[in-house]
Amino acid sequence: MNLLHTGRDLRRINQLAAILLKYGFSDMLRRLGLATPVEQAGRLVRAGGDHRLLRMGTAERLRHALEEMGPTYVKLGQVLATRVDLFPPDWIDQFERLQDRARPLPFEQLRPAVEAALGRPLDRVFAQVDEQPLGVASIAQVHGALTRAGERVVIKVRKPGIEATIRSDLRLLDQLAKLASDNSEELRRYRPVELVREFRRSLTRELDFTIEARNAERIRRNLRAFKWLTVPRVNLALSSASLQVQQRIEGIPARALDQLDAAGLDRALIARRGALVAWKMALEDGFFHADPHPGNFLILPGNRIAMLDFGMVGKLSDGRRDQVVRLVRSILTRDSEHAAAVLAGWSDGQPVQFEMLVADVEDVVSLYYGMPLAQLDLGALLGDITALVRNHGLVLPADIALLLKALLTLEGFGRLLNPDFDLIEEAQPLLQRLVRQRYAPRRLARSLGLRALELVDRAYAPPTAPGAPRPGQGGGLDPRHLESLVARLERGQYRQIQGLLTAAALISGGLMLAGRVPPAPWDLSLPGVLLLLAGGLWSTWLLWVARRHLREWK
Repeated sequence: MNLLHTGRDLRRINQLAAILLKYGFSDMLRRLGLATPVEQAGRLVRAGGDHRLLRMGTAERLRHALEEMGPTYVKLGQVLATRVDLFPPDWIDQFERLQDRARPLPFEQLRPAVEAALGRPLDRVFAQVDEQPLGVASIAQVHGALTRAGERVVIKVRKPGIEATIRSDLRLLDQLAKLASDNSEELRRYRPVELVREFRRSLTRELDFTIEARNAERIRRNLRAFKWLTVPRVNLALSSASLQVQQRIEGIPARALDQLDAAGLDRALIARRGALVAWKMALEDGFFHADPHPGNFLILPGNRIAMLDFGMVGKLSDGRRDQVVRLVRSILTRDSEHAAAVLAGWSDGQPVQFEMLVADVEDVVSLYYGMPLAQLDLGALLGDITALVRNHGLVLPADIALLLKALLTLEGFGRLLNPDFDLIEEAQPLLQRLVRQRYAPRRLARSLGLRALELVDRAYAPPTAPGAPRPGQGGGLDPRHLESLVARLERGQYRQIQGLLTAAALISGGLMLAGRVPPAPWDLSLPGVLLLLAGGLWSTWLLWVARRHLREWK
């Protein structure tokens, strides 16, 4: 649909243009190609605005403009705050300061929406509802309540009419993103169409409270081993897309440091526990709380933690988590080409000057080479990586950008609780386990087996490309040779596992010798000597077998 087909759209564009002009963004309107349509709407586009506002930095002016534009644009700015790959730290800081300027609605205005969602009168479900809201946002309002069964709960109700308003704004944002991409090379770098598509998906899911309830339940299941962690239970029987009823938890806000100290709580322990939860969610479960700021945590007696608000979550596939582990390992071992290859693989087809990228990665990894994980400053490392990504004009996948932002937020949260907090140190045991799992013989054998099956499938699959050779015309594999191929792959897989076991024996033997593991006559570890001898003999035999097979293939 054309941007200005309806009078409502025209009026809304005029409102947005007035706000952008007020904050000194007339040039942005011209870049978007909106100068002429807005002039036709009766508002002359001209440079101007309050000179006091123009003395602010560009990022600060944009923050104020987004707040004045309304809830959809506030949410947009909050999503942009996750894109540390696109915006420098001062812009991210301004986006993080965005606040909903929503005024509380009297509960009587919300009552019809609550009763419609419940499908029955309010007093048949709740003995009491606090009319003073616990929290107010642009999309929803939260009130305390007491059920007929005597359970203390909170009810979160979507504001009437907000869904229609947001969907209308999203339609305009779609059109604005296309205009930005078509008319401004500078704005095109930020991939506005993809950003708005990501934002639409995020905000649409946030409007549906059943998705948040499922997120909470999934995270509770994943973290059930942590007895000191609480995730509020959602009453699914009373909840719906527009209403959420959940367990009410009383605790100390995580940012209230004086109250935590007065209660005799261990802030360092709380920070470590929060990091443990975050790393497990991100790297082991692949499903994580994407907004871990202090406002989403309550601290309970006994240094227990309650985690709240699961409207924004991130997901990482097995492959993506594997890439994260590879990137960290490459940085710590100064494997610049491997680290650059991971970053280039995240570029989603964008042109990459790989040699320059490798050189810049080398500059970054040289700062961290040989550094123990316990001494690694994760915030500095992520800042260096995101600056490198921005300098090369790369745009990270949304899930990786969300993870980086969550880690940066968590690092700041941990330092708030404990100035000596080190997020990467808390991840060390998990990262070491994941690296061991990645190179475990069983996983390697499975990977090689899957590749063998893929090769077999391709051998039998009929060609589909135009002009591809037909079966029997030299394009496929003769089934008579299939058994020989599979046998060769299996032998290669077997030798690979043997090589890994031999390397493990040699490394273990060396460590035992260095540590003088008993029994150790003449100060030499006997188990270490035996492992080294066994590994040396076995590796010699493997080399002899490999050379023999090489002569046979020749």
